[in-house]
Amino acid sequence: MDLARGEQTASAERVVLPDDAMFSTEGVFGPDALEPARSPAAAALLADAAAAAAHDEVDRAVELLERAFRASGRAGGRAAISTRLVSLEWRTNPSTRTRNFARLKTALYAGRIPNDELPSVIPHLLWHGFDDDAEQALDQLERGPACVTDATGFDGDRSDSIDRLEFLCQWLKYTHPVHAERHDRMCALPVRAGSGSVHRESAGMLAELFSGGAPDRSAALAQRVLTGHRLTEATVEPLVAAIYCLGYGGRLDRAEAWCEALAAQAQARRAPTWRAIFTGLRAEILVRKGDPVAAARYATLALNQVPAEHLGVWIGTPVAALVRAQTLLGKYSEAEAQLRRPVPRAMFDSRFALPYLRARGQHSLAVGRVSEALRAFRRCGQLMRRWHMDFPWLVPWRNDLAAAYLSAGNPTQVRTFATLHLKQLGTAEDHPSGGVSLRLLAATADRCRRIALLRRAAAIARTGGSDHELATVLGELGRAHRAIGDHEKAWALLREATALAETCGAATLLRDLGGEPDRPPARPPAHAVDTLTPAERRVAELAAVGRRNREIAATLAITPSTVEQHLTRVYRKLAVSRRSELPFALPQSAERGAH
Repeated sequence: MDLARGEQTASAERVVLPDDAMFSTEGVFGPDALEPARSPAAAALLADAAAAAAHDEVDRAVELLERAFRASGRAGGRAAISTRLVSLEWRTNPSTRTRNFARLKTALYAGRIPNDELPSVIPHLLWHGFDDDAEQALDQLERGPACVTDATGFDGDRSDSIDRLEFLCQWLKYTHPVHAERHDRMCALPVRAGSGSVHRESAGMLAELFSGGAPDRSAALAQRVLTGHRLTEATVEPLVAAIYCLGYGGRLDRAEAWCEALAAQAQARRAPTWRAIFTGLRAEILVRKGDPVAAARYATLALNQVPAEHLGVWIGTPVAALVRAQTLLGKYSEAEAQLRRPVPRAMFDSRFALPYLRARGQHSLAVGRVSEALRAFRRCGQLMRRWHMDFPWLVPWRNDLAAAYLSAGNPTQVRTFATLHLKQLGTAEDHPSGGVSLRLLAATADRCRRIALLRRAAAIARTGGSDHELATVLGELGRAHRAIGDHEKAWALLREATALAETCGAATLLRDLGGEPDRPPARPPAHAVDTLTPAERRVAELAAVGRRNREIAATLAITPSTVEQHLTRVYRKLAVSRRSELPFALPQSAERGAH
């Protein structure tokens, strides 16, 4: 992995240690929930619940919060406690069929949830596809005091509230752009510079990601978020966003290392929902790295951490990873079964629709349903443009369309969409997907230009992080060399491609490569060539570049039967059995014969 062992261990330690500050009574529950003057008993219970939560004693914390709920004397306090109960229960059971989720919705429509609590409530509502309820919460947030939509109106004591609001707005733009557009006044809130708060740093990271530049800068900010903040209820979404930013910036090894560390911490802290999230994200990254065997394993694990019906719109992540992995493995029926799995309608109003549609399209393309693939890829592109998220590093839908048109035998459209993708990138070397564009363009080019394009694509793939893409482009390059008669180069490239495909377990690619290629015949020793007579050598040189016997006879002014006699002696002296082996026996002579 790209992440050094020491750095990975240190990162894991920073993630695993409980952050007691995150569970301080007032910092977690807010002033309305404390009510120390009106209900000292409730305040004491809240303090004990915070301590239990800090040590991952979730059941104990829930029990104490329930008692605090009953002891609380104010509706606002009970509403704030209900939001905390939902967050705690979400660790282990992200269900909507709980008493506390019902309490939360009742409090929401009664207008009793404090504005400071709404940024933590809205992601739970959107997770389950409760768009109307989320709109209710967003409307309340936007109708709040003037200072809610004006960062300059917050004093130092409320800095954390504005940090969480800034992150919510950036997170909505990234994950649920439909809602961000409906609340564009609030989501136009400028992100303040600075560090310290996980929400402020993550808001800046996402703002940088969608600024229109290369994702490298946001990847650097993401590393700071991941190394500087521990895993808690409050940091799950920022940490997930940071891992995505690492991936978009091409740091796939590091992104996978963080997924592994955070999933391990979630397991140790008995938080299956968190584990499902980081394991599913790891599966998505592994698909991008070209490791479908591991991707399928982790996607399946993610789908089995909690009941699938509780995974909400996020289910698009592990299902998409599993479908793509099984498609690469040649398990088409298993992939199709996953595509029949019910998903929430609301998923198609979220970013999670994009990998899902791409996976559907790639499966359709693999089984020969080109029209279905084109529809899926077009819909993906339409959503990205509608949501103002049409970045080539997010989902390379133009490359996908080009690949589908290649299967359909439409080279003009292949060139159109591959070129458009490159234009968006700037240069092919700016992102691994640029190498894919070059590979697709090579498929429509003449033999000489094809090799030049594929060499560039291979150079990009060697640093792009995907063994599957590298195997694919090396296979294409090997076939291109074979087409011009460079069999030895072709053999070396195809052998490397086959070895990579075997390592990936990519059955479909292995079938395309046709198994391990036969090694070209060894060149005879120099003294064997020297045994040829001048006449035999002239015949051999012309035969080596593909001339037929009659053509050789006409060129050398001899009879075809004389050509056959010369070739018989050439085969015996050079220890070859057929005409196609002559270029390896006479490489220099064959080059002269070509001129």
